[in-house]
Amino acid sequence: MLGQILIHVLFASALTATGFYAFGLRGNAQATQFGRMLFRITAIGIIIAFLGILWLVFNHRFEYHYIWNYSSKELQAWFLFAAGYAGQEGSFMLWTMWVALLGVALSAFGKRKGNEPEIMVFYSLIMSFLLLLLVIKNPFAFVWEAFAKDGVAEGFIPQNGKGLNPLLHNVWITIHPPILFTGFAAMSAPFALAMAGLLKRDYQAWVKHALPWTLYATAILGFGIMLGGFWAYETLGWGGFWAWDPVENSSLIPWLVSAALVHTMLIQKKTGGLVKTNVVLSSLAFILVLYSTFLTRSGVLGDTSVHSFVDPGMFAYIMLIAFMSTFLLLALIIMYKRKDDLLFPSANFSMQSREFLLSMGSALLLGSAIIVFIGTSWPLLAELIHQPKVAIDPAFYNSTHLPLVIAIMGFNAISLIARWNGKKIITQYSSLILPLILTLAGTIASIIMGVTDPLYILLTFAAWFALIINLELAFKVFRARFSSAGAYLSHAGIALLMIGVVWTSKYSVMQHAQLIQGVPTKVLGYTLTYKGKERIEKEFADREKYRFHIEVEKDGIVSTVSPMLFWSDFNKRQSAFLEPGIDWSFGRDVYVSPKATGETGGIPSLVLSKDQKEIFPTDSSRSIRFLAFDMSGMRSGPDSSGKIYPSAIVRLYRNNDSIEISLRAGMNMQTTQITAEPVTLPNSTQRLSFAKLLAKKGDLANSQIEIAFEDTSKPTPPKKEVFTVEVSIKPLINLVWLGVILMVTGFFVSIARHKKDLL
Repeated sequence: MLGQILIHVLFASALTATGFYAFGLRGNAQATQFGRMLFRITAIGIIIAFLGILWLVFNHRFEYHYIWNYSSKELQAWFLFAAGYAGQEGSFMLWTMWVALLGVALSAFGKRKGNEPEIMVFYSLIMSFLLLLLVIKNPFAFVWEAFAKDGVAEGFIPQNGKGLNPLLHNVWITIHPPILFTGFAAMSAPFALAMAGLLKRDYQAWVKHALPWTLYATAILGFGIMLGGFWAYETLGWGGFWAWDPVENSSLIPWLVSAALVHTMLIQKKTGGLVKTNVVLSSLAFILVLYSTFLTRSGVLGDTSVHSFVDPGMFAYIMLIAFMSTFLLLALIIMYKRKDDLLFPSANFSMQSREFLLSMGSALLLGSAIIVFIGTSWPLLAELIHQPKVAIDPAFYNSTHLPLVIAIMGFNAISLIARWNGKKIITQYSSLILPLILTLAGTIASIIMGVTDPLYILLTFAAWFALIINLELAFKVFRARFSSAGAYLSHAGIALLMIGVVWTSKYSVMQHAQLIQGVPTKVLGYTLTYKGKERIEKEFADREKYRFHIEVEKDGIVSTVSPMLFWSDFNKRQSAFLEPGIDWSFGRDVYVSPKATGETGGIPSLVLSKDQKEIFPTDSSRSIRFLAFDMSGMRSGPDSSGKIYPSAIVRLYRNNDSIEISLRAGMNMQTTQITAEPVTLPNSTQRLSFAKLLAKKGDLANSQIEIAFEDTSKPTPPKKEVFTVEVSIKPLINLVWLGVILMVTGFFVSIARHKKDLL
């Protein structure tokens, strides 16, 4: 109860802080001071609330619905920590906490710049809405409150919780969501700063102040998105890192807008142009974060995404729409109020200047955002026009983005060799000789290695050119001023990422293989040998988990991969969860995804339905037909050993002769275990057994029978495990990860360059 009260108090406190900051807009310094104090108190309270959730999780307080729903006694410590934000309520709490912490820093920043109330009135309102969502989806609600309609008694405490989805049992659950939600929270700052600029009629300085915050938000959100991609690649077993899933896309859209915003802010800072553009993009980046939240949390995506949360309820659904609509309308109203001030002359950039080329690159990024927005929103749009709610095929995104990315890479390179306010892109053509030679060399090498599609060759050329130009410029400025190299490092990272994407998306190869234990099998030029399996995590009663060991050999180099299959109580063990095994190397990954397990060898058998006729697996000159069951041996009930004796009547055929025989077996009434009574055929080495009864519920007379066949003149082949896998070769996929790291590093280096704007 205290937790629920705390959330309500924090909401009231945040709303009151917003009110005080609103009074501060009129120059009331005392109101601003009260607003600042209340905001900080609220921030402390939010941290306490989040720590309270973690305390409840670690102490297995299953009377709380959220704790019961996302944790269990079997979870290890780091997964218990992750349970604190694995569900709707916990992730809202995490997001709110990051907003609060960043807000404390933003408040201090605004105080230094003299526009604290203008910034914080919007920022506090954002935090108020997040807390209102927590009031509606309270993480401190009790089990009996959540299931009041089901008659759960007040005070009921479950013995254990449901636990985390087994797919989340990975170290990345402790890293990816906190970083992603930090990015979501950070997108609030550029929006608040843009609105503050409009209120103060300060249409230039706000961009200078907002640029470091925008760089930080773009860096963190981009890093969080790609960590999610790496997690999917390492854990889910489908072999990729980006599936164009609607929920994945919903985070990508605001990132694309914020990446465009970084460039347009630089243009305004240098030229004074694109004033309206930056206000609009700052607002859009934040509102699209809210739209992403709506798509993910409202349940509107239904079954079109593997990531979407369940329906949160109608009231929460309405509040998510209200959250998004409020800030959209607020931004539009303030922009309308300042429309006369924003009637600056249109920027007239020379087509050969850096600002024009950067503007074109930003427009292409926004084009990408529009395409992804339409594709991601399609299930929602389809439902509105009464069409089937289906996700857009990933091929749509790939085909539409290929020409866009080629153009982006081209503008990436050319814009950096142009000058601000320049009249000519290139002043010294000789400076391009070496980059072009290296670009051609890289492109030709790619063609020799297998890149043959004309569009992919063009993309490879553009990416190599962008990479070399950016690395050259980064090297030139590195010694003089390291922080000036940030943009070049980020652009080089994007180019490297694109080269990796070309190879891994277009030129990966895949083959299914059945690996018999101990038998080397050739797959895609590698020799794979299944060595056996081991059961792991035996201490957990809620799962049955196996690690499979596969030796991978090529040209005398041997490594081992260990994919996993496991069954969990989480889905009532209805289907197996899987994790791939990966042989990592710089040039390629051998990606082994488990599919199924089985056996070969041993005594062969056939499963027969009534009147079904099949050839003996041990003698092709003979065949068998299952006629009927004989239940006369069951009428007297179980014998002293607890067994009953069903029989199967079969007809055996050879040449033109046939005979009818009965196969009897003893079945233990308690365990249903079958003890066969083998029958050796006259003048033959063939021996048959009633091996298993496959009962058909509701129609026992038409059940199936499994019959085992032996040839006593030959040794029985030993039983061996068969492990079915999908093997993929992922060429140069590590360029994707290296490119992301370089891109994010460049963003942080750029923040250091603009740190004076934070002081």
